[in-house]
Amino acid sequence: MVKNPLFLSAGILAFLFYSGIVPVKKCRTFHSLLDKTQIRTLEGWVSSNPVKSPLFGSSYKTGFVLFRAASETAVSEASGDVTLYIPEAIVESFYPGKLYSRAKTDDGKIPLIESGARLRLSVEKIKKTEFEDSYLVKEAFGLGWEGNSLLSRLYRFRAVCRLQFKRLMYSWGKAGGLLLALLTGSREYTEKSISDAFRNSGLSHILALSGMHLGLFGAVACFFGRKAGGRNFGDALQLCAVSFFVFFAGISPSLFRAFLAALILYLNSLFRMNRPDALTLLSLCFILHILIFSNHIFEPAFMFSYASLGGIIIFGKVFRKVYPVFIPHRLRLSLSDSTAAQLATAPVSIKLFGTLMPQGIIASLFLAPLVFLFLYTGLFGIIICLILPFLSPPISAIMNGLYLLISTFVLFFSFR
Repeated sequence: MVKNPLFLSAGILAFLFYSGIVPVKKCRTFHSLLDKTQIRTLEGWVSSNPVKSPLFGSSYKTGFVLFRAASETAVSEASGDVTLYIPEAIVESFYPGKLYSRAKTDDGKIPLIESGARLRLSVEKIKKTEFEDSYLVKEAFGLGWEGNSLLSRLYRFRAVCRLQFKRLMYSWGKAGGLLLALLTGSREYTEKSISDAFRNSGLSHILALSGMHLGLFGAVACFFGRKAGGRNFGDALQLCAVSFFVFFAGISPSLFRAFLAALILYLNSLFRMNRPDALTLLSLCFILHILIFSNHIFEPAFMFSYASLGGIIIFGKVFRKVYPVFIPHRLRLSLSDSTAAQLATAPVSIKLFGTLMPQGIIASLFLAPLVFLFLYTGLFGIIICLILPFLSPPISAIMNGLYLLISTFVLFFSFR
């Protein structure tokens, strides 16, 4: 481990960034001739999925790439990106069960806030920021989609598909809300009590888009691909499946880490190279990740994702020797990995939440298989409903039965 150059490089980079010795800067810094505090209008396009934020009442946080800014007296070209906090009344205008008439603009049009959408925004500068420019949105006006290229059409198609998917999940009730969070990262319909219970029981990583979700899609695609066209076709189909999932769900830190690993392993298999060990692979993903998305490094999902996997790789074998041999092998393996992950993420948990959730070691043994079953059942249920819509009610009943079982365990381990 000490002699692994990639691991040493990743460790040095982590120390430099998290210690503050080397400041993290955005790749696209916001530039404008106007005083940033005097800007009242921004024009640009949405660069990331809106995600729920507890700041400013109830709002959504998203990235925004600029091409114009204006104050009350002047207009200027602009470049770079900023962080927006958009009221839920605007973002949720199209969402089923969450219609807000007050979000309508003067011309009656309501913008769909999704990646690729071009917007004109009435904003106010937020004084307290981390390392990026942040604005609170007051009004939003739709300007269509970013450009007329094939990519813009794909973004428009993606936005419509995500909206329709939300409508299907809404019809499934509470189970649909959880499945929506697991498959797209959208938590608008996840019960707050259950979402809090996942965090309080040390199971926040289950709700994060990660390798488990990509593995589900990839494994199914690889299985059918290899049956149809052999190893190369199966590997290619697997990469296409995980790429589609990342495109549809959006780039989150933990999901992008899993995607990088899948891409590296695919190239490794394609060129018949020696398969890298787990620590080398994780270290390479870490280095590439911070080069591509440096702004992810301080996000909780990024820190938990890399810390938990690193802990499993480094300490997992140690705990397998610590737990008694009379414990069944599979159970001892799960306990060891869960303990190693909890140990590695303990500093992050204390720093961010001021507490530890050691019950997550035991909780994972029960919840991880249940959530995996929930995901597989939901995936096949969606496919069936698209082909035979009249079967949606019985599938919804099955999903809600699984949801009841999951929520019971989660609430139990949260000690609430």
